[in-house]
Amino acid sequence: MSRFWSLLTVVALLAIGVARSAADELPPIAKHATWVTALAFSPDGQTLATVGGETLLYRPGYVKLWDVATGQEKANLEGHAACVWAVAFSPDGKWLATASYDRQVKLWDLAAGKEQATLSGHKNWVTSVAFSPDSTTLASASEDGTIRFWDVASAQPKGAIEGGHAGMVRGIAWSPDGKLLASASSDKLVKVWDIANNNAEKLKLEGHTEPVWCVAFSPDGATLASAGVDRAVRLWNVADGAAKGTLEKHTNWISSIAFSPKGGQLASAGYDKHVVLWDLATAQPSATLDGFDSTIWSVGYSPDGKRLAVGSQREALRLFAEVTIYKPLYVEEKKPEEAKPVEEAKPEGEKPAEEAKPEEKPAEEKPAEEAKPEEAKPDEAKPAEEAKPEEKPTEEKPADEKPAEEAKPDAAKPEEAKPAEEAKPEEAKAADAAKPDEAKPAEETTPDAPKPANV
Repeated sequence: MSRFWSLLTVVALLAIGVARSAADELPPIAKHATWVTALAFSPDGQTLATVGGETLLYRPGYVKLWDVATGQEKANLEGHAACVWAVAFSPDGKWLATASYDRQVKLWDLAAGKEQATLSGHKNWVTSVAFSPDSTTLASASEDGTIRFWDVASAQPKGAIEGGHAGMVRGIAWSPDGKLLASASSDKLVKVWDIANNNAEKLKLEGHTEPVWCVAFSPDGATLASAGVDRAVRLWNVADGAAKGTLEKHTNWISSIAFSPKGGQLASAGYDKHVVLWDLATAQPSATLDGFDSTIWSVGYSPDGKRLAVGSQREALRLFAEVTIYKPLYVEEKKPEEAKPVEEAKPEGEKPAEEAKPEEKPAEEKPAEEAKPEEAKPDEAKPAEEAKPEEKPTEEKPADEKPAEEAKPDAAKPEEAKPAEEAKPEEAKAADAAKPDEAKPAEETTPDAPKPANV
């Protein structure tokens, strides 16, 4: 075990109403190497695969399999020459696919515990892999802007989509019926391809204002979710491509999204070091998982929906239990009664933040200012805190060269709060009190800056 290794912990998540009320941390059950850039549960839920590396280049990437019940390492699959960026289990449980910064896709025979084949063809780093629902075809996407298809049985190429996007393809996902493939690109577009019809373009979804990094189909195949640098999760109707809604709460780039197996919840996470659980029936956050001190690269539900694995850059891997928030726990009836700030007296102290939508974003920033909320209870310190997203894009500046543009939304945010805040003398004090803490995130994120710089 290297000195860089950190602990894999299991945290019990308790949810009341629309927010997490507590988290009981259990003793560590395993150790894990540095970055966790991607993860996936096996179809039977008994194994968790994690991939990553210590740097993007120069050092071999890793592929590890963990026993979900015991937390013990089951296998360490070696072969990639650089950081591994994507991983997927075949639906039949026989194969594991991984993709790396070394431009290779590898196919692993899980029964034998060894590499079955190396799939070469991409001209740049491979960003995503996904098996078709029948496990016969593997799709891979790359920074070279192409999507390639591989026959799993023969490990031979079986077609490609070239020129479909004007930029890198960052994420791909199959529809549950295997007829469609969705792709997310740095060209700010999401596209849906008709695989049965010679990979013809079926939908061109426009709406994102910055590069798109991830896509996911709902379990019933009716909804497609996409997210990326513009910090919003967008929902689309797969039948006609119509926009169904936008989920906004993140304050920095979103790197990963996942639907719960039952389809009632969606998890999103990214550079703001938060995981947001969305109640899709209300399009509102059900809970926020915080306490992370580095960029979150990946989230994934177990097949039964009772666990959510979260992979990050510095803390490695955390596993949350009982994460599914069912609709009865969400007090939807209180939403129209926005005139009821009296609800603040309820035990669920975080509910008002959800009820009063304008205060939703400042409330989200509380984890970073944990020591200060008491000093500036009327949210006077939050404008100072709002500046933090502008520091974070500095941390992620290389990704599609958008940091400067990303700062724009942040610049607007403080203005929303200023009219109410500037008249209060307490704000100056709160802002001064917040300054020392405001500098801290810059020091904390410094170690991360070189790493995402190559994303």
